Amino acid sequence: MINFLACLYFIYGFMLFYTYIKGYSLLRFLMKRKNINVVLTVELIFITLCSVIVFTSQPLNWIVGLIMFTHIAGIFWLISNPESYYSMLSRDSLDTDSLEASSAMIVIGYGVFVYSSKIFLG
Repeated sequence: MINFLACLYFIYGFMLFYTYIKGYSLLRFLMKRKNINVVLTVELIFITLCSVIVFTSQPLNWIVGLIMFTHIAGIFWLISNPESYYSMLSRDSLDTDSLEASSAMIVIGYGVFVYSSKIFLG
């Protein structure tokens, strides 16, 4: 299951990066207010897979647990205060090019952390 989750993070990160390079931005698509259900679906998929790993692994996989909490915090922010979330995304001071590159790298980094948790925790 850890391998599957890590691969899913890698695929998602490469899709973000590839669509940014090719001119069609998956991240900009996800940042539109009308696509909130897509964002929530993607986040819930990752939360579900992370929770399966956290609650079924012995010893406790705290690395995947921390990543799961970042997804939960994002969903909580999006559901509890969507105006704040979307106003932050629509600011002129936000550099979307660096945001897209950093988002892809963060998601790929999540994949690296998930895969390395298998090595570190046995």
